[in-house]
Amino acid sequence: MIRHIALTDTGRRRKSNEDAMLADVGHGVFVVADGVGGRAAGEVASKITIETFEEFCLALSEVVQAFADRPEWSTRNAVLEMLDSVCQTASRRVYDEAEANGRRGMTTTLVCAIVGGGSAFLAHVGDSRGYLVRDGLIRQLTEDHSMVNELVRTGQMNRDQALRSRYRNVITRAIGLYPTVQADLMSLEVLPGDRILLSSDGLSDMVDQGRIEAITAENDIETAGRHLIAEALEKGGHDNVTVVMVEPEASPQTEAARARARIMETLFLFEGMPFHVRLRVSRICEELFFVPGQVLVKEGEEGDSMFVIVQGDVSVKRDGVELARLSAGEHFGELALIEPAMPRTASVEGAGFGSAIVVRRSLLKDFAQREPEVGGQLLWRLLATLGERLRNANALAAARLGGGRSGLARPGELGLDDAATEQIDKPLID
Repeated sequence: MIRHIALTDTGRRRKSNEDAMLADVGHGVFVVADGVGGRAAGEVASKITIETFEEFCLALSEVVQAFADRPEWSTRNAVLEMLDSVCQTASRRVYDEAEANGRRGMTTTLVCAIVGGGSAFLAHVGDSRGYLVRDGLIRQLTEDHSMVNELVRTGQMNRDQALRSRYRNVITRAIGLYPTVQADLMSLEVLPGDRILLSSDGLSDMVDQGRIEAITAENDIETAGRHLIAEALEKGGHDNVTVVMVEPEASPQTEAARARARIMETLFLFEGMPFHVRLRVSRICEELFFVPGQVLVKEGEEGDSMFVIVQGDVSVKRDGVELARLSAGEHFGELALIEPAMPRTASVEGAGFGSAIVVRRSLLKDFAQREPEVGGQLLWRLLATLGERLRNANALAAARLGGGRSGLARPGELGLDDAATEQIDKPLID
């Protein structure tokens, strides 16, 4: 059962409320839109956006149900694609309305969450925010599309300066600014006790994140929602303020979900990335369940994927002889992400029941084109790891030539998809 609260207030300085919201519990669709462009225009933009999501509630719930019935990469991404399509429709409608009625510049922010199947799917445009409250701690799920946030992110302004800047309300992305819009899309697995908070900047501008965390973590959901509104008003209520808080149903595979979350935090490709960025990157990750003896990659075959073990063990073999075993958190096949038609130099098969995250070259390429900045970070991390592997291979080769090393090598040293390290009989050249 989904629990929620949805509240909005005009605030203490505005005469009208340009915020709009949707809380459709039956379809699991929750939306906050904060209109921009003046009293009448802002209200129209947010209203059109909410009406668009209302129109697509059934379609969104159907793709979420398809994911719940068959939870895998393709059905998960189908929800995100549908969510993106609704954002595009809303942007086109707001833009057309502005053009037709002389209201150019009429736009709205958007943050929405679609919940079901033990997951939440989010879309975000502008400076309204989404938060995850988990285990008493709050994490921001969205990154403000605003001028001052871009200056802070690039080191040209600090947080205190951003709060005082006269440009703090200038947004760089909005529904209706153009006929199409680039929405940030992400998904997350819901754990027991998780809460998702959606709000307009009337909350985040007035109440700091630490205080939001304390209120949402210490109170039941209805009390928390009312306290957040009251806090924003008490701090000045300079803007309309809207709060939608949801307690979705948790994933039925709690331990597996926690294991996947740990892997996403510690894997070299994603380590150190902000939480919201890791959630966006997760759309390129497929999950593979394996059984004892199941071959994940076969020696000699061309590869296009990197594998990360989430649960269980796998056996690495060459010519039928086991070289090593990999367990949770270990990975192989990195070179396949950048080198086409590279034959695998060893076979990997399940040593028991388990699961792995699979990252395919084609999906990484598509993501890098859609989000070049984050995609560039992933590629640099990948190249740095391959460079380290090359140095390790050189050291291993030198030790073997000098007779200083014997026994089994680690899979990273052998390079499961690097033909140059298959037979190390001479040092590799950096």
